[in-house]
Amino acid sequence: MKAAKLVRLICDIWIVVFVLGFILALSWYLGGSFEIAPTEEQKEKARIGAAVLMAVAGALCTVGIAARIKLGRYRKSNEGEGTKCEWSAHR
Repeated sequence: MKAAKLVRLICDIWIVVFVLGFILALSWYLGGSFEIAPTEEQKEKARIGAAVLMAVAGALCTVGIAARIKLGRYRKSNEGEGTKCEWSAHR
């Protein structure tokens, strides 16, 4: 039981970290470069890097969400079976 909660917590942390990474990449994409006076070439490189970072962070966040959903379904399917066994043992 505690192991399942730990795995769900890790999935939640995973999702938050990559959502924050996506938000950072989005701000980097919209702002261009972090240079004080960037050239057009620096802006274009920053946007390409930000787009790649958004794609990677988005994909990893999607993996975390899918794993969290799968864990929730697994828990619910096993929860009904566990309560039947516990209930019949108490009678």
